[in-house]
Amino acid sequence: MKKVIFLAVVLLALGAEKMKAQVIVQDKTISNNNALDGEIRFGAKAGLNISTFINKDYFDVTPKPGGFIGGLAEIPITEGIYAQPELLISFQGADIGPGDLNLIYLHVPLMGKYHITDEFAAELGPQLSLVLSDNASDYINNGEELKTNTFQVAFNLGGGYRLNESLYFQARFSVGLSKTVQDSTVKNGIIQIGAAYFF
Repeated sequence: MKKVIFLAVVLLALGAEKMKAQVIVQDKTISNNNALDGEIRFGAKAGLNISTFINKDYFDVTPKPGGFIGGLAEIPITEGIYAQPELLISFQGADIGPGDLNLIYLHVPLMGKYHITDEFAAELGPQLSLVLSDNASDYINNGEELKTNTFQVAFNLGGGYRLNESLYFQARFSVGLSKTVQDSTVKNGIIQIGAAYFF
């Protein structure tokens, strides 16, 4: 797992360095009069998760707190509209009764962001996920060990508040479109609250 995380961080850094030279010329200012000159911007983000399973398979499912950390890019498309790809390591799961089902994901959200005002933005987009680690084999369902799906898809919806040129706060809801656990109806439901710092 450490090798996968290291590789993901290295790829993000190389991509950031390569894209840093690309500039899209566009006039835009924000409320604190710091200019956003149309450049592709890169940042780091972190925050808290409240995750659960949206399903009918398990009784007494209790949400589980966790966290996430990673990086993102902000790519201007037109006035007020941005593409915002992200790369996140996320710690999530839920209490399914016999104990906690813990999962560590590599998430790749591909978000579109629209600034309604200079400060407030709406975000939405798909998310591709890879399970890096889990403890599903600790649990038995109908005589068989639980198994998670390695690759998963979700849809994200949320918004953000730009405090200044560097600091951006986010809140997001993510709903799983694919099954989290094989041979079940279990899908992820996650509320994320966090902040991004642009360099």
